[in-house]
Amino acid sequence: MKIGKKLTLMIIAIVLFGIGILTSVILFSAQQEITARVYSEINNLAKQEANQTQIWFEVFMDSTRTISNIMEKAYESLEPSLRREVFDMILEGVLEGDPSITGVGSCWEPNALDGMDAQYVNTPGSDASGRFLSYWTMGINGAVVSPLDDCDIPGVGDYYLIAKRTGNETLIDPYLYDVAGTLKLITTVTVPIKASGRVLGAVLIDIAIDNIQKMVQAIHPYSGSVAAVYSNGGLVAAHFDPTLVGKQMKDTEVGMVGDNLDALMQAVKDGKTYSFTKPASSQGEEMFFMTVPIQVGSITTPWSLLIGIPTSVINEPVLRMLRLAIPIVVGMLALICIAIFFMARSISRPLGLMTTIFADIGEGNLTRRLEITSNDEIGDISRFFNQTIEKMRHLIFTIKEQSVKLLDIGGELSTNMTETAAAINEITSNIQSIKILVVGQSSSVTETNANMEQISVNIDKLNSHVKKQAASVAQSASAIEEMLANIQSVTNTLVKNSDNVKELTVAAEVGHTSLQEVSADIQEIAHESEGLLEINAVMENIASQTNLLSMNAAIEAAHAGEAGKGFAVVADEIRKLAENSSEQSQTISTVLKKIKDSIDKIIASTDNVLLKFEAINSGVKTVAEQEENIRSAMEEQRVGSKQILDAIGQVNELTGQVKAGSSEMLEGSTEVIHESKNLEKVTQEIAGGMNEMASGAKQINVAVSRVNELSSANSENINILVQEISRFKVE
Repeated sequence: MKIGKKLTLMIIAIVLFGIGILTSVILFSAQQEITARVYSEINNLAKQEANQTQIWFEVFMDSTRTISNIMEKAYESLEPSLRREVFDMILEGVLEGDPSITGVGSCWEPNALDGMDAQYVNTPGSDASGRFLSYWTMGINGAVVSPLDDCDIPGVGDYYLIAKRTGNETLIDPYLYDVAGTLKLITTVTVPIKASGRVLGAVLIDIAIDNIQKMVQAIHPYSGSVAAVYSNGGLVAAHFDPTLVGKQMKDTEVGMVGDNLDALMQAVKDGKTYSFTKPASSQGEEMFFMTVPIQVGSITTPWSLLIGIPTSVINEPVLRMLRLAIPIVVGMLALICIAIFFMARSISRPLGLMTTIFADIGEGNLTRRLEITSNDEIGDISRFFNQTIEKMRHLIFTIKEQSVKLLDIGGELSTNMTETAAAINEITSNIQSIKILVVGQSSSVTETNANMEQISVNIDKLNSHVKKQAASVAQSASAIEEMLANIQSVTNTLVKNSDNVKELTVAAEVGHTSLQEVSADIQEIAHESEGLLEINAVMENIASQTNLLSMNAAIEAAHAGEAGKGFAVVADEIRKLAENSSEQSQTISTVLKKIKDSIDKIIASTDNVLLKFEAINSGVKTVAEQEENIRSAMEEQRVGSKQILDAIGQVNELTGQVKAGSSEMLEGSTEVIHESKNLEKVTQEIAGGMNEMASGAKQINVAVSRVNELSSANSENINILVQEISRFKVE
């Protein structure tokens, strides 16, 4: 594609893009400005309509405030007995003076008005407790009074309970009420009555809200716009569709506002401004909604006014502007495209001429020049181009002359670099030989240093061993001295034990003699106990004979009859005595046998004890002999230990001398190692220097070889350059 076409298309694209961006920004800004103005107008309209509703409510709120102020002042100035009558007159007069009021009343706390509730039980305007709850409405024959007996019931009596709890003016949700036989949607405005900062009661006015419905139906700022009024509790107080009045907005508005219903209900409850756009559906077009609060007095439960406008109405000014702007933009684009075409042609024509001349110059003809026909940028380009070609012509001419000289210099340089490479190779060989010798010297120094360090370590170990030996010798001397003391102590103990053993030997002999005497006495007792057994046997024989004698006497007494009864008694006593004697004899026999057995055991034990005493006596003699031997050995041990102690003293002295010599050797080896390390360091530095020299020589050798190669290549390149330069025509 020719540069003229490219330039034309490029400029047109840039212009189209710029105009498109500019148009979009202008249209977007205009749309934002127009939309903001429309939204601001809608907001002002909504606030204006809300103010109209607020003003309508304020009329009744002012009446309620006036009654409240009058009652507060009358409460302070009137006698208690006159208050009820005066207040009823005020309420009745307000009702009769304003036909738009459906009811007016006043509700007081128990005994708060005059302290006389008990005197007004079930009187007009009072309930069964006598509390002042006067409520006036219009009947067929005029004003009628009745008690507000539901004012304390939550939900039903909110018109009073909210004012009592908050101390503020209130406007409650509307509700259906029978007014002269017709159900109407009414609401109640309430103003509290206060004294000393305490709520004593409240004044209330009931009003029908038919007029609000009329106001809402009159709101038509744009074609297709809608409006509605909602109470704080979400009840529809007025609506563009009258059939929805009195219903909850959650049941009536979902089709109109869609997913924004919850946010709308929350904004109504909070008394805040809220706006949103409802997308178009099959039933209708896209709508813009805005709700603003209706703030009446100091109420804390404001109502809200909603206005909805089709977005097509809002966007209509923007669409009109687009319909006007598009033809203008298209016309401007057409004019710009024509101008661009001629401008691109005027630029591309000189460029075509330049292309022809550039083709000749590309073939090497540097004698061609551009014709300067204008004083614009194209003329400047032609002039500078001609100057550049002229400089190139002089440059090529100079290169031709210098290339011949470079060719000669290249040949001479190549010859010198060949000789330099040979010299460098010889230097490298010498450096390698010196490097090998230095490396060998470095290894020897390193090995010597390692051997000296090992010798130093061994001397250090020897020094340590000598120290340990000296400590061991000192410890051994101490141990031997302690052992000598222990030997002396053992010897003294053995002397004492020898005396004790002698005493034990004497005591053992005395015990043995005494035990022999006891054994003889026990044997004599045993012999005598055998005589007792013989006596007991005689006694048993006597008892047996006596028993036999008693039996014979009894037989003879029986033979004698009456004359032998006395003898029979004696014979019976003799028999009993014989039986007792026989029993005692058996008991004595049993005891004597046990005594005999015990004596036999004692005799056996005594014999064993005698044998033990003999063994003890023999052991004591053996111990005495062994103690004598041990005491002799300990005496010899004491003499030997003294000799060992003297020898250890000499060893300790020799160890001190060895330790001093080891310390001197350790200091000398340390100095040798230090000097060896210095030598090793110097050797390593020399080796490092030789390595660097070898490395540098290699690099020089490589560089010389490379320069030699470059010299050859340079000669070839100069030849090629001469050939190429010859192609240019400079004359």
